[in-house]
Amino acid sequence: MHKVIKAFGIQLLALLILAVAIYGLQFLVEPPYPWLAIALMQGVLAALLTCKLGLPCWWRWIQFLIPLGFYGAFSLQVSPWLGLAAFIMLWLVFSNVSKERVPLYLTNATTRHALKALIKRRKAVNFMDLGCGLGGNVVFMSQLVNVRSSVGVETAPLPFAIAKLFTWLRGGRVQAQNLWNVDLSDYDLVYAFLSSEPMPRLWQKVVEEMRPGTLFVSNSFAVPGVEPSEVWELSDSRKTRLYIYTL
Repeated sequence: MHKVIKAFGIQLLALLILAVAIYGLQFLVEPPYPWLAIALMQGVLAALLTCKLGLPCWWRWIQFLIPLGFYGAFSLQVSPWLGLAAFIMLWLVFSNVSKERVPLYLTNATTRHALKALIKRRKAVNFMDLGCGLGGNVVFMSQLVNVRSSVGVETAPLPFAIAKLFTWLRGGRVQAQNLWNVDLSDYDLVYAFLSSEPMPRLWQKVVEEMRPGTLFVSNSFAVPGVEPSEVWELSDSRKTRLYIYTL
């Protein structure tokens, strides 16, 4: 959340600079001034300040668009309640971004069949999906004959609700639980499709809790400084890579 607060502070600083500039401009060019031009200047100032004041540079695009978004909303007379509803919906889906720096990534069918191939020769597999999203993996794995239990954890409210309903109808089990509180010692295959941010800490947890011979699979994000046992590049459109670590 500190980045969000810093971004807000940068917008306020840009607004202050813009106000001073407009105050001086009135002695050269008679007001009023076009609101669109003011919004563009606010966005450009905020974007320029973003990198200079310590935010990642990709934030400059967000900072540039925020004033234009306000201008568009006022011009179109968008109800503030619509904005509030959009914010609540985004929070319900992406609340993990602010807490864990993990967005909502969905596993595709090609990856699920790769997981099926990975456990083909194993018997009585206990499967865990850390951050299961809408629960598709949990349901798919629960229907395999050699999977004894298929469990997922998810804390984002709306994806969890969907996953809970999906698994209730089709199989598997989903828990509203933080992945850091899951005991991994009971699972033979632990799967994660998270982001690069939690991988070092997650690997430490995996090493401490998982049993020898079990598998940890990370979709797209390798563990920094740790050589995977195998890397599978899949034939889907995004060329998904599965980093497979045998404990």
